[in-house]
Amino acid sequence: MPKEDIEGLVAHWRFTPTSEHLANPHKGCCTFQRFNGDPLYPGVVWSEEGPLNGALAPSVKTGIPGYAPAAVTPGYLPTTVAYCRWFWEKLEPQRNQYDFSMIDKALDTCRERGQTLAVRLMPFGDMNSGQPGLPKWYDSSFPKLPHAGWKEKVPDYDSAEYFETWSSLICEFASRYDSNPLLETVDVAFIGSWGEGGGVCCQKQIDRFAEMYRQAFKNTPRLSLIGGGGDLGGDQLRAGIERGSGWRGDGFGEMKKTGKHLPYAPLHREWNHMMNCFPMRVAETGATDAWKTAPVHFETYTSPLEFFRQTDYDLDFVLEQGLKYHTTYFMPKSVAMPDQWMDKLAAFCENLGYRFIFRQATLSRQARRGEKFVFRAWIENVGVAPLYRRYTFALRLRQDTTEHIIPFDDVDVRSWLPGDVWIPRLLDLPKGLRPGWVEVSAGLLDQTTKKPAINFAVKERFADRWVLLGGFELL
Repeated sequence: MPKEDIEGLVAHWRFTPTSEHLANPHKGCCTFQRFNGDPLYPGVVWSEEGPLNGALAPSVKTGIPGYAPAAVTPGYLPTTVAYCRWFWEKLEPQRNQYDFSMIDKALDTCRERGQTLAVRLMPFGDMNSGQPGLPKWYDSSFPKLPHAGWKEKVPDYDSAEYFETWSSLICEFASRYDSNPLLETVDVAFIGSWGEGGGVCCQKQIDRFAEMYRQAFKNTPRLSLIGGGGDLGGDQLRAGIERGSGWRGDGFGEMKKTGKHLPYAPLHREWNHMMNCFPMRVAETGATDAWKTAPVHFETYTSPLEFFRQTDYDLDFVLEQGLKYHTTYFMPKSVAMPDQWMDKLAAFCENLGYRFIFRQATLSRQARRGEKFVFRAWIENVGVAPLYRRYTFALRLRQDTTEHIIPFDDVDVRSWLPGDVWIPRLLDLPKGLRPGWVEVSAGLLDQTTKKPAINFAVKERFADRWVLLGGFELL
């Protein structure tokens, strides 16, 4: 047994968990086509067309990505992620002439307002409802096919021309933004209205698209849409999961309570995403454990207020299912939420993604210069998913204005699944410390700024996100 383990030579420092909201990045509630400080959509109607000029409201600057503004938009929940999507016709008005100015403005706004940006690029919208169609240059020159119930034709998804042109847009986008730390996720979307999978595409072509996205995005997590490629086509979710993507469900919350509880419910009347889509698709595509390495994002089918107006709606069941799927992001359309549900929705969002509690730190009570000192950490992830971005776990040793940072480069926080994390070390003392008390703190450092960027869920937390672990006497 090392002498440091002898009773009395080490001290165990324990901490006070907190249930407060933590403005942590890469998780929780998302705005939609909006940013922190922007007004919500009026009523229960939203727009599928992404913002072209950044924010709608005067800037609410924070200066530090991951820090939410002090003011939360009334009727909504705190958020550190903005989700936006844009149509092809805006991004490539002329062939091979790209306009990403709206992406730049959105990233600038996120930087100002303490958010990161999750993105989907869409080939076209619901043309029967007057939403944008294909770019004119594509519509006039390349193969198209009829779509049942539509006056307008859609791309031939299996054609070489469609693969070439859509891939060119995606690869150009990736070359510009994949290394940007503010880019949160990108949706793998290329079939049907809004890219959600409503169309027929063969498996070979789907695999080509999925591989193209994988090659294009080396840094940004990819999310495959839960929809397929049509009854006669392939399976885009399976193709994405096989290539390491996470997944996204765009019908979250759609459920009729009668369909859940009755022993028999006619499928044509009671089909809904919660009962008839998500459990089946996750199981049959091998997506059950995808959350361990890539995120899950749920978007509400309609607004929470519309769900609230259903007299038989079972909110508790829906939220339980969301946690069961190890969800990281929840996007409720940037429309007002019912006051009666706010507490439950807020608690749901706090549990999404990761939530790290520093349970205990063990330190040598005394140390001598030129010798090693004991450090052990017990951290518990009480969220439902890991953190999918690389941050550096580090200690700060401080005496008055002198401080030394000890990074743990071999600790990969992306492996901190729900449950316990144990970090044991015998560490060399930095040079330059003098005899006396040495204060020890821990933090999760941003790879770029080298400053703490993640709040631990404990009360012993400084304003700059370091957690005070106690200290030791240097002899």
